[in-house]
Amino acid sequence: MMKYIFTFLLLIAVGVAGWLLNLYSDIRHDVNKVVDYNPSKTTQFFDKNGKLIANIFNKEHRLYVKYENIPARVVEALVAIEDTQFFEHNGINPDAISRAIIKDLKAMKLVEGASTLTQQLIKTLVLSREKKLLRKIKEALLAIRLETILTKEEILERYLNQVYFGHGYYGIKTAALGYFKKDLYELNIKEIAILVGLPKAPSFYDPTKNLKFALTRANQVVKRMNTLGWVNKDEYENAVNFIPTIYNETLTLNKAPYIIAVSYTHLTLPTKRIV
Repeated sequence: MMKYIFTFLLLIAVGVAGWLLNLYSDIRHDVNKVVDYNPSKTTQFFDKNGKLIANIFNKEHRLYVKYENIPARVVEALVAIEDTQFFEHNGINPDAISRAIIKDLKAMKLVEGASTLTQQLIKTLVLSREKKLLRKIKEALLAIRLETILTKEEILERYLNQVYFGHGYYGIKTAALGYFKKDLYELNIKEIAILVGLPKAPSFYDPTKNLKFALTRANQVVKRMNTLGWVNKDEYENAVNFIPTIYNETLTLNKAPYIIAVSYTHLTLPTKRIV
């Protein structure tokens, strides 16, 4: 009897493995969308004194930032709340998947995704956001493949420049300047926590609309960092009690519409332009 059961299970395993290989063969080239990442970027106009006159963009307002210019605190906060084992796993997190399966079985529906940052990047650039099993399997296969091509730093750079941070801001540099009028290196722990907490639900946690919920989410990020020992007690308490100034401005910030319109018609899209 056990022999027949073993044979049956073996046949199922072989069938599943064959199906996965065939599925991977069909989608493996999709990973090139992430590898060859070249997003649309905002062109900024400055006056002769270096003061910003306007942001000009097509569909997405994005100010690109290289990984080496992203503060370590930003990476720590993001990894703490989204994917604590990011630097250890190979694209998927088996422990998180196991926990999610248990919760999904109890709820009798997909309630938790267990996606790593790599999977989230794949989902954003390649796949749909629907909570369907086939999409999750594709996401996992592509994430594993991506981590054999790109370094962890390259994956983080793409993630932090691609994801939506609410209020029309794409990429974390754009969001920092938009919400706080600060460059990334000027942000304190609470401001960083607000930003890395946004991609989960960017419209709901948008601090220009729902500051109370944005602060609650940020405090969850800070608490997680404290639990991991990445911020000390004083840093934790200061961050939790801090309420930053939030700016609610237009995306273009266009102070000279006519000049910008004339200049833009002759523009070959550099990221900065002096007028």
